Amino acid sequence: MRTSLFLLLSTLAAAASIPQQVPFSDDSVTSDTKPIPNPRPLVIWHGLGDTAHSDGIDEFIGIVRTRYPGIYVHSIVAPLNSGPSEEQRAGWWGKAERLAEDQCAELESIPELQNGYDAMGFSQGGLFLRYIAQYCEHGDRMRNLITFGTPHYGINALIPCPDPPTLMCKLAYNAARAGVYTAFAQRRLIQAQYYRDVDRLDEFLTLNTFLRDLNAEGILDDDGEPTGREHGGRGLDKLENLIAVNFLNDTTVFPARSSQWATLAPEEEDPDAEAKTLEDVGTMDVLEKRRVILLKDQPLYEQDWIGLKTLDKKKRLHLVDCEGQHMQLGGEGGCADKLLDKWVGWDQKEKQ
Repeated sequence: MRTSLFLLLSTLAAAASIPQQVPFSDDSVTSDTKPIPNPRPLVIWHGLGDTAHSDGIDEFIGIVRTRYPGIYVHSIVAPLNSGPSEEQRAGWWGKAERLAEDQCAELESIPELQNGYDAMGFSQGGLFLRYIAQYCEHGDRMRNLITFGTPHYGINALIPCPDPPTLMCKLAYNAARAGVYTAFAQRRLIQAQYYRDVDRLDEFLTLNTFLRDLNAEGILDDDGEPTGREHGGRGLDKLENLIAVNFLNDTTVFPARSSQWATLAPEEEDPDAEAKTLEDVGTMDVLEKRRVILLKDQPLYEQDWIGLKTLDKKKRLHLVDCEGQHMQLGGEGGCADKLLDKWVGWDQKEKQ
């Protein structure tokens, strides 16, 4: 059963040399938790190019229910009441805040979620779940948030289309490349709304609202640095646990460790950087040479803009590395298998 679960999880991709942190180890994720009679509900937001009830997602839900008898699982359909083709389109086209905001009342209306739930976000789905946690009126009902390969600090290169590419993907990709920091792109192209070019932070902080506010970056001060503590909603420190999974061989999200709030160094701060233009984006020949700044070396953490430092000090922030490419989560006994055992299916009444 577990083997089929994680073979299937490997297909939930967002189809559409980084410094090493503490390596993923069996000891860090093994749980003694036994099956319980009242498991906490689970909310899922799928990745780019997928749908809430694709064959893979529905099979995954079935396996979770088998592992945790009685668990309530809600897979988010976005936009509300849409069909599969609309869902796939909405992953590329639209306003990110609106897509997430529409789920606030929907989640509030589900009786099974009233006493709290865990959440699992695949790739960009993790950003939308963060919006719910930070901005929805009852977002503080989210307990454990697990994100797989989510570009928390944005992408510095557009996510490539699948091979062969779909027309929808090609149109969105080309439109984003043509003008990522235009009013059109920031209103209509989902990827553009979490595209964070460290060499164009003034444009990003002026025109972007979705990712900028999720991370409470604010605007640029007189020294050209983000002011921080602007917006950010309630932040993330109300979560019981935040588990951010990075894939060590990820070439879909760049920089890959954006999944744990790392970012590239701006060109002027990296003496080895080469000049780049938007035309370089996609090949990443230049970008891959950039120095990566890890979470704890950034004002985002040091000044605790969204509560990550608070979570970390309370040992509730868990940065986990998984082997493999984007969304390749391993088989039985693998990385995601242990995470599922440790962070999903807790007793509804249990508080950590």
